Amino acid sequence: MEKDLIEESRKIAEKIIKSQFRLTLAKYYLLWATFPLILYLLFYFNTAYPFLNYPIAVIGYLYYTFKIFSDLSKTVRRIEGARKPKMNKKFVIIYNSIWAIATALVIIGSDFDHPYLVLVGAVLFGGNYAWFIYLLLKKNTRDLHYYDSIAFIAFIGMLISIGICVSLNIPVFRITWVPYTLAWIYASYASYMEVIEGE
Repeated sequence: MEKDLIEESRKIAEKIIKSQFRLTLAKYYLLWATFPLILYLLFYFNTAYPFLNYPIAVIGYLYYTFKIFSDLSKTVRRIEGARKPKMNKKFVIIYNSIWAIATALVIIGSDFDHPYLVLVGAVLFGGNYAWFIYLLLKKNTRDLHYYDSIAFIAFIGMLISIGICVSLNIPVFRITWVPYTLAWIYASYASYMEVIEGE
């Protein structure tokens, strides 16, 4: 009887955690789906200091991303009653350094007309994001769905198309964000629906 109660409690806890994780991903997808639009608006209105637009957008979005996943971490620890795990400092330094280098390459390449720097920065973004998704979905929860794959493919596709367009001096890259935004909005919607249907 006691074992059954423990097992039932464990299943309920796992269900709550998976639900909170999927809700977090829904917020994450919706947040970053708006990134191209916000970046466009910054460049449209802030013409005096255009070199500041990209860093401002990235820093703001990374802050809210950290907050979203920090809230998830607190929920998991509260449910499991676990102590806060120690972060691998080397991993954090390497991961954030790659984001910083990629951002710098894109900014320098865009502002000083070095398209291949933009291409290298886009590749670094894609690789770092792929690493993040792998650790998040496969190692932690093994909860990968088809709409996660759609969002991932759309993101990588956008980076590749932007890199190619910038390298070949083709202005099409200004609309390459549309499929990415639509795919991430759909992934957010599908994630929200999964949470609602699971309640």
